[in-house]
Amino acid sequence: MVDRTLRRVFILAGIALLLWILYLLKPVVIPFVAAFLMAYLFSPLVDKLHDIGLPRWLSISIVFTGIGIVMILAIWYLVPLIWQQLIYARDNIPAVIGWINSTFLPWLSNTFNVVEMEIDTTQISDVVMDYVQTNYSADSIQAFLLRLAQSGINFLQIGGTIVLIPIIAFYFLLDWDRMLESLRRLIPRPYEQSTLRIVGECHSVLGAFVKGQFLVMILLGIVYAIGLQLIGLEVGLIIGMVAGLASIIPYLGFAVGIIAAVIATFLQFGIDWWQLVLVGIVFMVGQAVEGYVLQPFLLGDKIGLSPVAVVFAVLAGAQLAGFLGMLIALPVAAVIVVLLRHAREYYECTSFYGNQAVVMNDPATGSISVETSDLDVDIEMKKSEAKPLQEGEKSSKMDVPLHKDS
Repeated sequence: MVDRTLRRVFILAGIALLLWILYLLKPVVIPFVAAFLMAYLFSPLVDKLHDIGLPRWLSISIVFTGIGIVMILAIWYLVPLIWQQLIYARDNIPAVIGWINSTFLPWLSNTFNVVEMEIDTTQISDVVMDYVQTNYSADSIQAFLLRLAQSGINFLQIGGTIVLIPIIAFYFLLDWDRMLESLRRLIPRPYEQSTLRIVGECHSVLGAFVKGQFLVMILLGIVYAIGLQLIGLEVGLIIGMVAGLASIIPYLGFAVGIIAAVIATFLQFGIDWWQLVLVGIVFMVGQAVEGYVLQPFLLGDKIGLSPVAVVFAVLAGAQLAGFLGMLIALPVAAVIVVLLRHAREYYECTSFYGNQAVVMNDPATGSISVETSDLDVDIEMKKSEAKPLQEGEKSSKMDVPLHKDS
């Protein structure tokens, strides 16, 4: 007993030490984790190409080339559109400032009885220049240039990491089957079957969630883009697609989309309450389509989390790993839900949980069903045949207390 306890303590200590080392090596480990996730996502497509007779290296090259072509086409289409919208916003900034001074601020002053004010761009420029001349000396400029150089080095490191991830993913995919077999051989033989069953459930949940979430993002972006274009918003296409892509994080797509659409409406139409109502209708329709059509049919209950748990998972992911944590919060939560379900099933089978009889009465047949954690017993006691026990007699069928609900 002592040896078993010591062995478990050493195992837990080894796991804790490994996690601590991984935490210290987080800047090095993150590219490998990202590459593994990328390989996991595209391994089914590579396997399909490999099954039709192509060499594995050629299958991986075709998949990566396709991904690169799609990204290049998206950038080729989106960059001019974004640049056009930036020019449009720049040209309309003076008109917006004039509208704020002539319409919004007087309305704010009259409605809430506050002192009337006005935005003076010349005064703002003078204040900014005075602040720079007062607070930034030559030493400060040197420090700023040093920080700028360090930021450039960090940018190069990030760029190198982005280039490194697909290279590592390529080699992961090249040795994918052998790597999975090596991991399987590490599982203790008595626990191999149950471990593989749990891993299979996690794989099914993740695969269904990732494919469903990707389709939800694309279709929701199309719904938003078409709706905003129909109400006459010139930047509706880009706002709709950005809102759809941002919906990978729950509630972020709706928030980003409606805020950007309201700002664009002010830039294009000024205070037009009917136009704002149309923007609200577009996003309400989008939320209804997502909640009642896309989510149930494409995702269903793949995660099994309530909305409160979803918000908590996203916030916890943001706190632990920033934006990347927000992206992977729901897939990780889906895996945790599967593991917790199996942990609960194991706990309910332990002696610590105990055997508690659960008695159910069926009024239609007059039968009483007794279920325990390790025994399922159905006792058919028809009302016409049931006889009360005499004092001192014992039941000949089982010695389990029955409590019939009235």
